[in-house]
Amino acid sequence: MSAGARRALLALLTSVATPTLGAQANPSCAPTAAADIDAGWQRWRANDIAGADSLFRRGVRACPRAGDGWTGLGYVALRQDRVPLAIARFDSALTVLPRPSIDAALGLGIASFRAGVLTRAHRAFALADSLEPGNATAREYLARIPAPVDSTALPPKQRPAAPIVAARVGDRIFEVPDGRGGWRPFWIKAVNLGAALPGKHPAQFPPDDGTYEAWIRDLAELGANAVRVYTIHPPHFYRALRAWNLAHPAQAIWLIHGVWTELPPGSQEERYDDAAWNAAFRAEMHRVVDLLHGRAAIPHRPGHASGMYLADVSPWTLGYIIGREWEPYSVQAYARRFPRRTAFSGRYVQVAGGNAVDVWLASVADAMIAYEMREWNTQRPLAYTNWPTLDPLVHPTETSRAEEAAWLRRRRERPPEASKEYDNDVIALDATKMSATREYGAGLFASFHAYPYYPDFMVLDSAYAQARSPDGPSHYFGYLRALVDYHGRIPVVISEYGVPSSRGNAHLQPQGWHHGGHDEVAQAAINARLTRDIAASGAAGVGVFALIDEWFKKNWLVIDFEQPAERNRLWLNVLDAEQHYGLIAMRAGAKDSAFVIDGGRADWAGRRPLLQRGADAEAVPAAQRVDALWVAHDEAYVYLRLDVGAVDWTRTRILVGIDTHDASAGDHRLPFGAGGSPVGLEFVLDLAGPEHARLLVDTPYNLYRFAPIVGSRPPVQQSVYNRPFRSLRNEDGRYDTVWATPNRRTFGRDGRVYEAQRYERNLLRHARQSETTLADWYADSASGTIEVRLPWGLLHVTDPSSRQVLSGVRGTDPAHVTTDGFRFVVRTLDVSGATPVLRDALPANPASLAPTWTWPTWEAPRWYAERKPAFAAMREVFRAIPDAGPKR
Repeated sequence: MSAGARRALLALLTSVATPTLGAQANPSCAPTAAADIDAGWQRWRANDIAGADSLFRRGVRACPRAGDGWTGLGYVALRQDRVPLAIARFDSALTVLPRPSIDAALGLGIASFRAGVLTRAHRAFALADSLEPGNATAREYLARIPAPVDSTALPPKQRPAAPIVAARVGDRIFEVPDGRGGWRPFWIKAVNLGAALPGKHPAQFPPDDGTYEAWIRDLAELGANAVRVYTIHPPHFYRALRAWNLAHPAQAIWLIHGVWTELPPGSQEERYDDAAWNAAFRAEMHRVVDLLHGRAAIPHRPGHASGMYLADVSPWTLGYIIGREWEPYSVQAYARRFPRRTAFSGRYVQVAGGNAVDVWLASVADAMIAYEMREWNTQRPLAYTNWPTLDPLVHPTETSRAEEAAWLRRRRERPPEASKEYDNDVIALDATKMSATREYGAGLFASFHAYPYYPDFMVLDSAYAQARSPDGPSHYFGYLRALVDYHGRIPVVISEYGVPSSRGNAHLQPQGWHHGGHDEVAQAAINARLTRDIAASGAAGVGVFALIDEWFKKNWLVIDFEQPAERNRLWLNVLDAEQHYGLIAMRAGAKDSAFVIDGGRADWAGRRPLLQRGADAEAVPAAQRVDALWVAHDEAYVYLRLDVGAVDWTRTRILVGIDTHDASAGDHRLPFGAGGSPVGLEFVLDLAGPEHARLLVDTPYNLYRFAPIVGSRPPVQQSVYNRPFRSLRNEDGRYDTVWATPNRRTFGRDGRVYEAQRYERNLLRHARQSETTLADWYADSASGTIEVRLPWGLLHVTDPSSRQVLSGVRGTDPAHVTTDGFRFVVRTLDVSGATPVLRDALPANPASLAPTWTWPTWEAPRWYAERKPAFAAMREVFRAIPDAGPKR
């Protein structure tokens, strides 16, 4: 029954009415009772719930110890939404059976979960997992249900009599115990660990299924000596880390632990002194400290990990990085509110000459150190999270909003829209203002999230432009060297850095180290180069971002068009740079049936074409003939395959019109003289050769337009949203290319203008996928096959998992609507003469309506993991850097 039961339970969860449970043997029952129960399962499979109920009841009356009958009655009650009755019946099944039944245990878990009795649900699923280790349903629920917490089960606290310094800072370096009573230098080679698998929210951590163990093995193979986490993970993460370190002392993975918090309450004046918010932040600090020492019982809290933390990883905890990337407006507001709050004197940490947030950070740091000393007589280094936006350096190319507004007034310019960007150089958080007292021997360090492409001063400051690392010119190295020099002897850790392997590019950088737009080979080379530049700058270590790709992440350039926002975790947006930093890719789709852009047809086996040339179609020269259009999808792309007579771009242009919603809206004419369309088109795929392929968008449906900056000399246009993003009925045959503007127009403090930088987002790269992971299409002349993959976001699909497409605005925000599917028309043009001539069409009659292609929605995405080239590149560079750090 076990295999059928699994399918039945999954069907129950998705309201499918055709499960395939089969009967268990009931050796102590009369044959008639067993027959009734078997017949009950047959009725269940036929979706005859009333009939199944009657037969299960009759079987149980004849044999009260028929556990399979009680199990059947439990599932009947669940189907009838009589949850308390279902719990009672599953309890009966587990009571009467000589040994527990996995099906009854799973049923009890599901019923208890529905009833909100989470402790009982957890125990039931834990029982099911013990009966069938690795059971998918049990593991899925165990990942969602908090483990029971029993503080009485905590071991006795053993506070060391003598103070312990687990690690300490030295002169621009960390130091760890050498095992002989002394200290050795330790250059940090860390990887940041975000743990949200595809389809999951950031607080939905992996279940206890070996995932963390596998990741720790990956870190060891990578040559990393540390892992950085931002928040509390489930207990099994710490168990896995402790187990690895005990078994592999020579390859121990040190832990750098964060303490996460949201912004303090407030609107105009952020309240870092809010009592309730401070109490919550300090309570989280206490939880972190206690769990690292293997003695914490953390009850369930929505959005947080919980459970019994009994694995002591404190001997391998290198330090703390507390807080978040603080928004500059928040820091500025609080500092303005308390301009005289400049000093703090704690037992372990003190501040002189800082601002109010420097003082607040020192106070919470002192409190965390004091708690660990009081409870565990242990200390380790601490830093707060910082980033270039709040660094203590002065950048002449970066103006504040007020300064920029002043320059605009002086130039008598009026932009069509105001910038939404942060003030990046108006206030600082300065670690040099904070110092350790004599009682804090572990010491303080500085932690920066520093990427090579942002803020703009990173790419505009002339001093950085002149810098050269041992590998060559590097704006990034120039910035890092200035940052490290400013901090003097304080160790500076670049605790986040890297570039993503995304199709989308959210910021441009002079060395080509952009915020995206890299294939995976380029990502590998750049990440290795950045690591070497950091090491050469004198920094105390690195934390590459990140181990895995995370689908839930968001980027400013596309966030407005990932709607509903809560569902962006269910699909992979290749235009979203933030989703592609991982050394390990989280690929969309199923590995054994993945599409590969190579001009081959094997991956289309078993599918049917959407449009096909009829046998009686008019003869067309091979160079302009199109025989079929195929369409498929996965969680990242729409795939098109065109079967053509030949591939001759000197004579042929192929157009594929795409209607994404509302057949009456959109452009009813194709461009380049290709004639009318029976449906309104939002997009046209224009294939005119390997160097000329684009996805064009109908002008009213373009995301962006250019508006003049009034008064600019010479005249300058600014990219703005093309509201209302609506597909309007027209017959213009006019389609746009799509320009993305990742670097806005800015001013230096001296009034110098730095013009905006943009790129064509909808250009399509002709290549095999084996040549570059950014391949968009490939035409194979031998087979007459053209394969194209179009990102969902490029088609203005805001959520493919629920078939949402961009449809207009709600207020000023983009709005979406559910589409019934896509419609396609295909045209080929003979371009060998002075004027293009229409040669072929699908459907064959240009006035015929094309069939609608649609796709199933999903709540759980398909995906698989695969190492990127960056994994091997980082392994090589990590192993080349001595554990004691580069020579200085």
